[in-house]
Amino acid sequence: MLIKRILTAIKHPGSILRPNTWCNDAFIKYIKKHGGTVGEGTRFISPDKCHIDINRADYIRIGKNCCLSVVSILAHDYSWYTLLESNKEILPDAGGEVIIGDNCFIGYQSLILKNTVIGDNVIIGARSVVKGYVPSNTVWAGVPAKQICTLGQFVEKRKSKKIEEAIYRRNHIIKTYGRRPSIEEMGWFG
Repeated sequence: MLIKRILTAIKHPGSILRPNTWCNDAFIKYIKKHGGTVGEGTRFISPDKCHIDINRADYIRIGKNCCLSVVSILAHDYSWYTLLESNKEILPDAGGEVIIGDNCFIGYQSLILKNTVIGDNVIIGARSVVKGYVPSNTVWAGVPAKQICTLGQFVEKRKSKKIEEAIYRRNHIIKTYGRRPSIEEMGWFG
């Protein structure tokens, strides 16, 4: 075990500096260790920049096959701290659940607040602030987040732009590198 840790530290110095967040697997293990639930196939983009309310991790359930991009999930707040000073009385916050369904994408720097339920197959746009109920098969964005469209409408929009997006990608590669793109560079546009 010690040799494995030393080899990991040499190959990935972040595993020493940030042992709980240096990779997706370590971050998920850390969340689960504190009582949170994370489904199979879920991944955190840049887990070292994500914030999960580890003090109330047992209130947090994230489904299967989700992708979370530099997110913050809060299951309680410290507003009682101000009341302690102003009223000389502790009025604690019990916290609230955060439930994220299966196959969800939570965009860059989004904030998910306590007492939030996000259904299955949901897209949350970058820098959104989400609280409350988000139904399955929808796309949400904003501060506060609101429904932008259904997932079906989003699919149709993306389909209608597929050729335009492929041309944009091709032209970008030609402009940037002065050559035609390879099949690999065109990826899923194929």
